[in-house]
Amino acid sequence: MSNAYPWMVVAFALSGCATPTPAWKGKVKWPDAASEKNIVAGLDAGATLAAAAAVREMIAQTKDPRLFRGCYSPEQGLSVSVFTGPTPGLYYVKLNQRFDRCGGPRGRVPDWWYLYAVTPQGEVVSEAPPLLKEAEVKDEAL
Repeated sequence: MSNAYPWMVVAFALSGCATPTPAWKGKVKWPDAASEKNIVAGLDAGATLAAAAAVREMIAQTKDPRLFRGCYSPEQGLSVSVFTGPTPGLYYVKLNQRFDRCGGPRGRVPDWWYLYAVTPQGEVVSEAPPLLKEAEVKDEAL
């Protein structure tokens, strides 16, 4: 037991020593009536969680690090639409490119968008199959 004690102390000390890095650096300035700008009308919190999960999924799947070049974060280059559809209990989240916010043209990849089925708790259930995406693109062209 005497040999195990020092190792237990080391393990305990190392497990609690990592300090998480804050996501925001700098002072927070709270809006007042003159500076407040509503970006999104109030919506269901489940829709918000679904949108966030779809954005995280898409960013995790992206293989080309140059896609988000010029963006202070990948989220800056994406536009999100959330809607319901034929499956009760799911949100459908469509991500479009908006790279004009990062400098340069709005679109960097022709016919590029992602569509996900997501639960209100933020679990990505599925990504739309390529054939569904192609059919929607053809419908939009008509």
